[in-house]
Amino acid sequence: MHRNFSIQVTKERYEGDDFDTFNFNLIINGKVAHERQLLFESWHLRDYKQQWAEALERLRTHKTTCLVTCYNNNVAKGDFPGVGTVDIFKVINSKLLFQPRNFSSDLYIKMLREKEYNMQSCYDFIMPFETHNDHGWELAYWSCDYDPQEIDQIIAELKK
Repeated sequence: MHRNFSIQVTKERYEGDDFDTFNFNLIINGKVAHERQLLFESWHLRDYKQQWAEALERLRTHKTTCLVTCYNNNVAKGDFPGVGTVDIFKVINSKLLFQPRNFSSDLYIKMLREKEYNMQSCYDFIMPFETHNDHGWELAYWSCDYDPQEIDQIIAELKK
C-alpha cells in the first residue's frame, strides 16, 4: 500500500560489531527522504516511538509538530550533547512539509538555558519553516499530501 509518508525503524549489524544499531527512516511518497541512527544514551526505542505517536497526534489540533530522531543529554559521561528532529508543518490541512533540524553542542546548550528539553517541551523548540539559511543556501525539506486517516494508521503502528 502506497502511503504519503511513513516511519520505519530498521535494525542493522555492521561487520565486526557485537551490537545492533537502529535507524529512523522517514519515507515520503515511497522513498527514504531522511535516515538517522537512533542514539540510546538518553532514550530507549519505546521513548522515541511514544514521542513520534504523540507528535503525530498533535497534527489533529496543531499546525506544527516534530519527530525527535536523536536525543543525547548524557553530558555527565562526556558525551556530545545534541538533538535531531524532523519538524512537520501542516499547510492549510492539505499538505505536510518536513524539515530536518540538528541542535548540537553550543546551540543545544544555549537552548537548554531557556528550557529543559524533553518529550513535553520538544515542541517549544520548533523553528519556523525556512527554504534557505542566512547564507542563502537551500535547506532540505520534503512535502506530501496530508491524510488524517493515514496519520491514525501510523500512530496505531507506533503504539504496538
